[in-house]
Amino acid sequence: MQELPTNLKQPAPDCYRLLATQRGEQTEPEIVVLSAEQAEAGAAALGQSHARYPAFTSVYPDDRRRSRAMAPFFYATVRDAIPFGCVYAAMEGETVLGIAVWLPPGAFPWSAGRKLRATWSFTRVWAADPKGFKDFTRLGINAEIQHPRDRHWVLEALGIRPEAQRRGLGTRLMNPVLRKADSEGVYCYLETSDPANIAFYGRFGFEVVDQSPLVPGGPPNIVMKRPVAAVGDPGISASG
Repeated sequence: MQELPTNLKQPAPDCYRLLATQRGEQTEPEIVVLSAEQAEAGAAALGQSHARYPAFTSVYPDDRRRSRAMAPFFYATVRDAIPFGCVYAAMEGETVLGIAVWLPPGAFPWSAGRKLRATWSFTRVWAADPKGFKDFTRLGINAEIQHPRDRHWVLEALGIRPEAQRRGLGTRLMNPVLRKADSEGVYCYLETSDPANIAFYGRFGFEVVDQSPLVPGGPPNIVMKRPVAAVGDPGISASG
């Protein structure tokens, strides 16, 4: 086949994105499985999305100290989950706009080896605010104690950068594992301390089963479970 003259060749996909950007059009972020090299970028997205998360503000009321403490915590969370292949990210170029950190059945609680590998990160969490770290540790221990031990998928964290919210990224990040869980016949589990999240997760079939605080005087720890749905259930694609 005769090659087109250079001036008539079709632009590469990246060129289309550039042209759209120059015209002021919004391109669709790509959903990818996050790699270890992208863990820091994923943690940064969680830091932005959880800046005022009730559980964290209750133990770290100072904004600066909370930010310093949460950065290594989110990094440890993302880095730990990546080897399981179920950390999904919405990417726009090199920027992580949103992230869903899932753990498959049997991966929670963390094993002793996984906790050991996260020691350096948690040392940085402690250094950011030793007093707050004591209360933060109590939250984690109590959450682990109450966590069910049967087979289920766990949504450890879901976060969208504020400037990227209301673009449907949360739904796109949730759906891959929800479909997988349904195909495996396994329920899904999550915890949140923000009552505003109940309606969002409810659209995917999650139901509140408990709202007791993890520590006296703390915010509610809202436990939600999603029973197995029929594969292809339209409820799985709730927009948001």
